[in-house]
Amino acid sequence: MLESRQLDAPDLSNDYAYCTYSTIVRKIFQSQPELGGFTGLKHNQIIADFRRLDKEIIGLRGHEIAAHCLNIAQYPNGRNGARVDDKTDMSLLNHLVPQQRPRMPVRKILLKAGKAIQALKPCFMMGPQAVAQFLTPGAMKFDIVIMDEASQLKLEEAIGAIARGGQLVVVGDPKQLPPTSFFLAKNQSTTTNDEFTTTDAESILDICTSHFRPTRLLKWHYRSQHHSLIAFSNHTWYGDNLIVFPSPYDQGSKLGVRAVYLADATYENQTNIREARRVVDAVIDHIIQRPDDSLGVVTLNMKQRDLIAELLEQRLTDDDSAGKYREKWRGEGQSLFVKNLENVQGDERDAIFISTTFGRPKGSKVVRQNFGPISKQGGWRRLNVLFTRAKKSITIYTSMKPEDIVMDRTTPEGTKALRNYLEYTRTGILTSADPTGRVPESDFEISVIDILRNKGYEVTPQLGVAGYRIDIAVKNPDMPGSYLAAIECDGATYHSALTVRDRDRIRQEILESLGWRGRIWRIWSTDWFRTPREEAERLIGFLENLRKTWKPDYFKGESWTEESIYTADSQESISEPMAVDEEKAVVISALIESEEYPDSE
Repeated sequence: MLESRQLDAPDLSNDYAYCTYSTIVRKIFQSQPELGGFTGLKHNQIIADFRRLDKEIIGLRGHEIAAHCLNIAQYPNGRNGARVDDKTDMSLLNHLVPQQRPRMPVRKILLKAGKAIQALKPCFMMGPQAVAQFLTPGAMKFDIVIMDEASQLKLEEAIGAIARGGQLVVVGDPKQLPPTSFFLAKNQSTTTNDEFTTTDAESILDICTSHFRPTRLLKWHYRSQHHSLIAFSNHTWYGDNLIVFPSPYDQGSKLGVRAVYLADATYENQTNIREARRVVDAVIDHIIQRPDDSLGVVTLNMKQRDLIAELLEQRLTDDDSAGKYREKWRGEGQSLFVKNLENVQGDERDAIFISTTFGRPKGSKVVRQNFGPISKQGGWRRLNVLFTRAKKSITIYTSMKPEDIVMDRTTPEGTKALRNYLEYTRTGILTSADPTGRVPESDFEISVIDILRNKGYEVTPQLGVAGYRIDIAVKNPDMPGSYLAAIECDGATYHSALTVRDRDRIRQEILESLGWRGRIWRIWSTDWFRTPREEAERLIGFLENLRKTWKPDYFKGESWTEESIYTADSQESISEPMAVDEEKAVVISALIESEEYPDSE
């Protein structure tokens, strides 16, 4: 071909290499039928069948277990005496069930008819206090006891349930709230104690972690629909060991972490009225603008919680839309709540509003460096709980800037964490999903990237924040700050999965739940090598069609907003009266009326 001038001399080495490698690959395809008979179309159908069957098997397995329990269940008739106290098991239950209000206490029923009740309902869901209250020691035994949120269970509370089981599974997060006892301060006006003292005790999780081997760490984090919601906790407390899946969207008012700084708010008598009213305004706005998203409000102390709850109830009482909103989410088990920091573990909502409460006292420019339980031992664990409650967005309403919190060698971990989080909401330095200098993992990915760039698309190789990365993310040319599509290649990320379920079903389902649904394109290396032009045309066609049909759910917004009743361009409604600043109002009025300042400006 060179002699006949079909090739140019500078291209000879590349053309010769292409012929050589093509020959080698053809031989491999002939000797390896798995490769020779592979087609992406057929394999995609196999994966789709696997996903469907995997879900069906899990569902059928549940029915199988239920059927097994029914088949082996034996309903003991028990004794059928003349008096109610003489009856047991089914005889007692048959006597009590028709009664509207049985006079026998629940504890006694479970004692006398426990075997029959367990046969009818083999799974009990109870708190540790209910176990002690209703289950007589030694009367009922269970094959297995499962404890959730074990970091909050004291040993003395858990031991009773443990003693009633043959096996034990303990689940919890040692970096979240420990068992806590609260003692209200005798003198609420003292300056040394804002609210209460706390005593952190050793939990059943701590004890089991030190004695059970091996322990198992659940690393996948998929509650947060934007990586910024978990980024701070993952970096600060989990050592970036959690596997976090990237979001296709930038942060905004409906997604990610956002802070509203209230420059004119003050902290008095353990409350912050300005913050409280601003949060109530935000709740009303959320109900109107985001009725399909559940909501929770969290404060850093109990008095602020009570204040917000009272103000909110006044606003919601006569609002029909608010009533419908509350009724809807109450029916779905995700009711609107207002809670203080200590009571929010275990809750999750689409959106979380946080009132940091603390700030400058009236007439002072300095924030007191005492933040209640946060400044005490283990306070950082309370913040970790707080910062991980949201599925879509966190909005923090604060009258403190990061620099208002002073740090030195003696600063408690919780106080440091609060300051760092405020800084994080302002800078967003941990939220970027862009790679940190990562390059494509194979020449296969490089060739795909070259095709995309030649077509005018800007791409990010190895998009991800922690543990999981999308091979190639295509930026949206029509909306800066968001991604149009995720391109997955069968490279290192794909074949490094430990199970087929993780690789071909769960990881994609999590990405789809974060907003990538309908925007993930799979390229198989075998197809790309055989027919690169056809595969490239299909890929570009997919992207062009997405640009025509896809409409974003979220929009970019500011992560740190400053508001003040004296700010002329403030777009937020301020509901509190200005009586607290009457002196300034008088001075301003005098200046306006003065001959020296004739202009109203």
